[in-house]
Amino acid sequence: MTARFLRYSRSMADARKPPVQSRKRHALPAPARLVQAAEALFAQRGIDAVSMREIATAAQCGDTNAVSYYFGSKQGLLSAIFAHRAEQMDGLRGEMLAKLAEQGRLDDPLALLGILFLPQLDLVDEDGRHPYAAFMLHFATQYWSLTSALFAHTRDRAPHLLRLMQHLTALTGHVHPDIARNRILLCNMMLQCVLVRWDHGAPEDRPVPLHQHVRDVMMTARANLLAPSGEGDAVPASVEDWFTGLG
Repeated sequence: MTARFLRYSRSMADARKPPVQSRKRHALPAPARLVQAAEALFAQRGIDAVSMREIATAAQCGDTNAVSYYFGSKQGLLSAIFAHRAEQMDGLRGEMLAKLAEQGRLDDPLALLGILFLPQLDLVDEDGRHPYAAFMLHFATQYWSLTSALFAHTRDRAPHLLRLMQHLTALTGHVHPDIARNRILLCNMMLQCVLVRWDHGAPEDRPVPLHQHVRDVMMTARANLLAPSGEGDAVPASVEDWFTGLG
């Protein structure tokens, strides 16, 4: 176990203690401040538009090389943000999985998607926005893939997320594993896109309440997971296929 990992783990353990109402961000350990500042900046401007020096400054770290010191690289910081948020949600996800197990419903797609989706709704900032959702949209389109490497950082910190992923993957056993991973990723992105659009929408553009959008995403995601394989010639994959299919 590296010294860098120990520094990060101990500091994040301190950050996971129940917060005191009057506690200010600069009272948190440096790694926790870096994770918090980076998520906010990445959510606002995108990952490639933010430098590690900017993150250190926003986190009120005197050392502008703090990201490299604690996380090794920007990629290490991205993984730390994901692992931190996964751990925050893991206790609730464990309770929800246990409830499903009691009822023998661990193969219920809508219930499993609820475990994936609904805890994310509570990850809001002081303005009621969803920075984690915005961060994940950037992360998922540029850096992230549902591989064992991604979950290496969460194996000990978010075991219930890994169990959830196994159950969701089992529902997609009728398609290639790469297609299955992509389907789960797209399901999650649908929810996150709804949250980000809601955060940035004007009040007059919100005729439908957020909970109704969430329910619609749940139903759409279930259809996505269970859809039959698109292999064969019946489903067009190009303009030429489309015209050919019309005869």
